[in-house]
Amino acid sequence: MGVALLTGLVFGLAPLLHMGEQAVTLSIKEGGVRATSGAGRNRVRRGLVIAEIALAVMLVIGAGLLIRTFRNLTSVDAGFEIANRATFGLVLPQATYPDSQRVVNVIADLSRKLDEIPGVERVSAMTGLPPQRPVNANDTNFEGYNPGPGDPPANVDYYQTVTQGYFETMGIEITKGRSFNAGDAIGGPVVIINEALAKRFYKDADAVGRRVSPAFGPNTPMFTIVGVARDVKQGGLEAPVGTELYFNHEQGPRIVGFAPRQMNIVLEVSRPLSSLAPAIRETVSAIDPGLPIVRLRTMDDVVGDSLTRQRFLSLLLGIFAAVALLLAAIGTYGILAYMVSERQREIGIRMALGAGNSQVLGLVFKQGITIALVGIAVGVAGALALSRLTKSLLYGVDPADPATFGIVAGVIVVVATAACLIPMRRATRVDPLTAIRAD
Repeated sequence: MGVALLTGLVFGLAPLLHMGEQAVTLSIKEGGVRATSGAGRNRVRRGLVIAEIALAVMLVIGAGLLIRTFRNLTSVDAGFEIANRATFGLVLPQATYPDSQRVVNVIADLSRKLDEIPGVERVSAMTGLPPQRPVNANDTNFEGYNPGPGDPPANVDYYQTVTQGYFETMGIEITKGRSFNAGDAIGGPVVIINEALAKRFYKDADAVGRRVSPAFGPNTPMFTIVGVARDVKQGGLEAPVGTELYFNHEQGPRIVGFAPRQMNIVLEVSRPLSSLAPAIRETVSAIDPGLPIVRLRTMDDVVGDSLTRQRFLSLLLGIFAAVALLLAAIGTYGILAYMVSERQREIGIRMALGAGNSQVLGLVFKQGITIALVGIAVGVAGALALSRLTKSLLYGVDPADPATFGIVAGVIVVVATAACLIPMRRATRVDPLTAIRAD
């Protein structure tokens, strides 16, 4: 509000700066009929309109780049199947479930009962819900790996604890080795890694059969890698894939003495979630009436929520760009309309001497399109200068994308041309005799 009031005050009082003694004398000499603006004031007017157009160009370019980024993100391969999946969070409190083995049993029992619901094809659970979760960056000992200068540190971006059938339920491909199976619950400690981890620490060697020691405590045993899973986006669709280590939830109590109590249940479904939601809630309540269901939703909604920031920025900048375009059009129209009014006598004399409508139209259009082209040039230069700042907000599109810049320039030219139409039409209707007599 303060900025709006100050702006109105400044621009409302600005015309008074031209009300000097020379302006008053000139008005009296010319009989009050007309006061010709000085070249300096005309330059100021044109400069303001050029600035409007330049800002509009910068905003529209920014909006265009963000809209293309949002479109690119919606088509990114997240590494798992999104369609026909539903999920909800579940937290088993320590006071009610102090024993880790009971936690595992409850999750397994719930998964079996959910799987019996008509329309539910598979059920599994995991600690971290993709595609947006914070990095937990765990130091991990890789057997035989001694990082030298330039080698990555022995650290894993994401630890993920999953139940049996997780990869099948999420549609995540196992590219080497195998997935977790029922025998792992009573077998030796095993883990599955993702492709990014295999490439970083094992390069071209086969990672299956190698051993790792996670950062669970001083007595943590070595875990054998039994499979390599396809990369899954965990830090956001726009972020590079991180390294990931998958642990078997059923092995937790026996191998390391604990199991996570906060899990995300995921279901592969063949019916709409709205028709399955009552049965899902009843099943959870039957296991424990005190367990609340946290955000029951589809995986489409989960992925959509991860793009909230990009969607908001695109919408916000799009609105600003539309307003800037409107202001630029009004500014171009205003200065051309004023120019036609100010040069009415000149236009009348030109028409009296034989100038046709096309020549008069060209006179007005040339001035309008020149202002627009200068504004476009300044705006493009400004957008290029800010490309370093906008680069961090973009995905899959160059900050200096020629197609976006070209389309925006074309749109501004069309807007400026439309703003010229009314003043151009008014110029062709000037009556030469009336204009000359008015002098």
